[in-house]
Amino acid sequence: MRKVLFVFCILGLLLSCSSDDSKINSSLIGTWRISEINNDPGYGSGVFRKIKSDKTLVFKHDNEITSNGSLCENTTVSDSPSSGTFEINENSTTSGTIRPSGCNPGLSNPMLSIHFEIKESILFVYYPCIEGCAAKYVKQ
Repeated sequence: MRKVLFVFCILGLLLSCSSDDSKINSSLIGTWRISEINNDPGYGSGVFRKIKSDKTLVFKHDNEITSNGSLCENTTVSDSPSSGTFEINENSTTSGTIRPSGCNPGLSNPMLSIHFEIKESILFVYYPCIEGCAAKYVKQ
């Protein structure tokens, strides 16, 4: 009787465990270095420009993201460490939202959301701005 009870307890524990990491695409986890930036000056005329910068984003298995630069804005500066969290979109394994900590998004937007997606092994990060603001990152 004890063995049967023990088996049911173990089975119950195993079945009740779930993994939130199952949605995280393993290709997202790791270090990404910025390679191109687009800060559209208006009228949709902006294009991505290749840049040299040490700015990186590090996506971790526990849904934490860190950077050696600002997560709050589309910049190439790599001397202002920041962090936040990220989540994967409901029906995707390659796109989601970054929620940086310590940003000052303003009264109309108390929680800054930055959208991202992986296309053809390139990480696109879309920053909120009036025109188009985005950056491309390559996996290290």
